[in-house]
Amino acid sequence: MKISFKVFNLSNLKIAKQLPFKILIKRILKRIFPSKKIDYTLEDIRRSASNYTVNSLLNITDFKISSNPEIISCYLKHEFDLLGSGWVSRNSTRELNLADEHQFFSENLSQNIGGGYQLINWQLDVASGFSFRANKQFDDQIIDKSKNVDIKNCWELGRLQHLPQMAIAAITAENKEELIIEFKNQSIDFIVSNPIGMGVQWACAMDVGIRLANWLVAYDIFKQVDSTNILNDKFTLILTDAIYQHALFIYNHLEHKEGAAGNHYLFNLVGLLFATNYLSIKDETLEWRAFAEEEIEKEFEKQFFSDGGNFEGSTTYHCLSAEAMLYATALMLRNGKKLSKNYIDLLGKSAQFIKDVIKPNGEMPQFGDNDSGRLFKFLPESSLLNYESLLAGFSGLFGGKETTFVEQKIIEQISKNTKIVAPISLEKKKHQIRNAKHQLQKPTTTEIKFANDINTDEIKLYAYDEFGIYVFKSAQFYLAISTISNKKMHHSWGHVHNDKLSFDLQVNGIDMVKDPGTYTYSAFPDKRNEYRSSKAHHGIVVKGIDQNKEFGLVYLEREITCKVLEIKGLTITLQANYYGVEHTRKFTILDNQLIVTDYCNKPYKVNINKFEEYSPIYGVSQKRD
Repeated sequence: MKISFKVFNLSNLKIAKQLPFKILIKRILKRIFPSKKIDYTLEDIRRSASNYTVNSLLNITDFKISSNPEIISCYLKHEFDLLGSGWVSRNSTRELNLADEHQFFSENLSQNIGGGYQLINWQLDVASGFSFRANKQFDDQIIDKSKNVDIKNCWELGRLQHLPQMAIAAITAENKEELIIEFKNQSIDFIVSNPIGMGVQWACAMDVGIRLANWLVAYDIFKQVDSTNILNDKFTLILTDAIYQHALFIYNHLEHKEGAAGNHYLFNLVGLLFATNYLSIKDETLEWRAFAEEEIEKEFEKQFFSDGGNFEGSTTYHCLSAEAMLYATALMLRNGKKLSKNYIDLLGKSAQFIKDVIKPNGEMPQFGDNDSGRLFKFLPESSLLNYESLLAGFSGLFGGKETTFVEQKIIEQISKNTKIVAPISLEKKKHQIRNAKHQLQKPTTTEIKFANDINTDEIKLYAYDEFGIYVFKSAQFYLAISTISNKKMHHSWGHVHNDKLSFDLQVNGIDMVKDPGTYTYSAFPDKRNEYRSSKAHHGIVVKGIDQNKEFGLVYLEREITCKVLEIKGLTITLQANYYGVEHTRKFTILDNQLIVTDYCNKPYKVNINKFEEYSPIYGVSQKRD
């Protein structure tokens, strides 16, 4: 199978049907009149000198340092635990196999790597054992479908998110010189092993942008602790050229999708903003910066609803895209960008969404897809479902109490401590929808009893109608209900699950009902579709009818509609309609139990806590507790 990131296929009428008409026409024209493809096999772009210098945006004296020496020591041995792999060595056991045009430059550049260093295998999917080829262009890779290959296992390593962790550790570490040398060696290793446009590490411009941001932040920190000039002018020139070439690659391979872009495009733009703020000012970088700032403003309004929720139909993808917007905003403020009130209000609402929807323990329910993605992972041991550090980052812009999270200081510094005013009132409006005539007929009742009584007087409702989530929450109690079905979401519904009227329940810190997560995308197609099906969630199952039919591994038919029928105190009644099925569900919160009452116009089974598998992070599937 050849890697292809072309969403539209003329033979797939279902996909064509779901595309907005203007986008469909643009994609047809793009295939009839394709733009000229850049052939990276013909020359080695790495030979081009950029003639840029690198600025510093950070001041490490303000950082509160937190690191894990054991994990950092694993990085020094090239052992990584990514997407459930466990701590596995990524050392290469074979010589580099590059195209002839790239071999000479890599051999020369590798002379700058210290003795005893072993190259990393950037092309290997450690889960399947399959290796991509660095001597083939990124869009000419062949995947052996029989090996359950997951390309994300390679991309996750290539994001270089461990480098800022090493840099932060180096601020106080006794072996800081060893860490600086390792950063230098790994940086040159990546440049040597991954010629521009060649191999798996260039197959997704989003990951190129994430790598660029992490590389620059790590260099900024390392340079400030490098008292012996390990990162000398020669190395800085090598790295600066690589940063420029990364930015140029992103600009030439924007994931705009003919105007139907998603989170990938946001990270293209964030990558450009990091590059153009760190690199010295020239006409080209000013052009890229202006372009990125203009597009960020446009995409923000496209990709976020007015209630602050993201349009991809996933709680964790909301957090991912909100993180992109946070750093993009900080970088724009650094340059004196004037932001509209609507923009600032929407940014505040996107942060408030996270604050309202996370559980009392700081974790986000996994409605919709979760690929465990972040822009930065500054704390190596933190739970990837916990988003308190992201909220701390937002505090760096909007002001708030001092935290120990480094994200807060980094945001303050890259924005030059520019504060913006959040919406006057971020408290969600109170919902009281009364429909006295509504009654459930022939209901099925499920009682979920609590080990200890709760104080129901402290429970508040947070309702996000456009996104489609309703949260009843206190310090003791948490109930989140999914109605994610807005027809204005991304046209593919590619990150949506069949989880309507399913719910997460946590009482006194104990998860009693929790969404199963995602587990995988492409490696195990049957598991991919199983995890996003109705039978994996805590709704009902109607034989032979799922809430939305899937086609392929990305798309869902946009069939289901949801509405709230009644909200009265701590009782909420909702309805979902799909393919002739009318399902009504009522939640009643008492001090000692949650009562869930279901009615359906077709034979059904209640499916609460029936699915036996659970995926806490992408790549891991385990037995449900």
